[in-house]
Amino acid sequence: MGHYEDFKRLLAAIEAYRADASIPVEAEQIDAACARILAHDPFDETAIEWKRIAELVKELNGGEWPPTS
Repeated sequence: MGHYEDFKRLLAAIEAYRADASIPVEAEQIDAACARILAHDPFDETAIEWKRIAELVKELNGGEWPPTS
């Protein structure tokens, strides 16, 4: 069941980013969920998309997640 919960959280984070470029407060936890998903399926398109979002946003913010409100 944990894998399903990880996937739901990941999908919600991606949808929020697509809607208004918002980053969830628990972005680091989403990163961990993404890593767990990719550990089970290295070709999971949703996890790969989050990984790309994370890399871009962190690169634009000096390697860290930006502060969230």
